[in-house]
Amino acid sequence: MAKKKTDFSFEGKLLQIKQIAERMQNGNLHLEENMALFKEADQLIAECRTYLQQAAVQVEQLVNPQSDERTPFV
Repeated sequence: MAKKKTDFSFEGKLLQIKQIAERMQNGNLHLEENMALFKEADQLIAECRTYLQQAAVQVEQLVNPQSDERTPFV
């Protein structure tokens, strides 16, 4: 399993995903290790996606402060 980081920033999560991908690409892991890394990367990607969606809503509110719509950019 990939080493857990204390950096919970968006950039930190991207770095973790990159590190996981590099470990998986080396091909030196057992199937169980690959599956665990895949699940971890999938969770990190979901967290990044949520963060980006929330950021898009905030940008929309800044650009269009009168609008009550909270539709993120898609």
